[in-house]
Amino acid sequence: MRIPILDGGREVSHLDVTLARPDSNRPDSSRADAGVGATPTASVLYLHGFGSSQNGEKADFFRARALAAGLGFWSFDFQGHGASGGGMGELTLSRCLADIERVRGAMVSAGETRIALLGSSMGGLAGLWHSARSPAGVEAGLYIAPALGLEQAFEAWAGEEGLARWQRDGAFEVTNELGSWEIGWGFVEDLRRYPNASLASSLATPSLLLQGKLDDRVAWRDVLDLSVNCRAPVELHLFSDGDHRLVDRKRHLWDLMIGFLRARGVLSP
Repeated sequence: MRIPILDGGREVSHLDVTLARPDSNRPDSSRADAGVGATPTASVLYLHGFGSSQNGEKADFFRARALAAGLGFWSFDFQGHGASGGGMGELTLSRCLADIERVRGAMVSAGETRIALLGSSMGGLAGLWHSARSPAGVEAGLYIAPALGLEQAFEAWAGEEGLARWQRDGAFEVTNELGSWEIGWGFVEDLRRYPNASLASSLATPSLLLQGKLDDRVAWRDVLDLSVNCRAPVELHLFSDGDHRLVDRKRHLWDLMIGFLRARGVLSP
């Protein structure tokens, strides 16, 4: 599915969206048509991390498990990622939230009214903020290493000199195991609009937080603080030997997720 992004009636970008339903002819297809199969009682909306895509290792794994459990599975590439339009230079959390809103609109049009958000890293942060701001229909949140404190993490990574150069030049090269990108200074400025304290005070969606203590990108104490201070029912699993991606224990993560969804009535026992 292709969702155009318009400005003044002219298409300026687009989102590449995938829908798979458990009773489609090819439930493992990453390009299932939105009209295939009956609408499931609930669906997962997957939100990938920075520099990743909807067809990463975790996305493919959780898609297969969700379909096997009778859940629909929606996923998409944030702008600047994968097969969607837009550039990484204009990436902001606000743009990611707007992307989620567009996909949620398509889900409602397709008859999907009960969803569970499943986000990893940057996608986890975006999912938390989306459910805090637009909670209707979001029955649960499942978040792997949600990138709380992302502004501070980038500032520490760039260093004082790099941060000054980033602000002066308007762009800075950011690298991880997935690639390298020029990210605009607007990314940092925009993050300052989303303090953790405001998220904690507004989040009301039942949420499962899955965090590694050896994470070198997300401070596990930030995730712990959110679980303690927010008004939502939150379940935190802290892995003392877990890294940022937690790919080595994705089966265990799914078992925790499916148990959480059943306990919250999103999925029948």
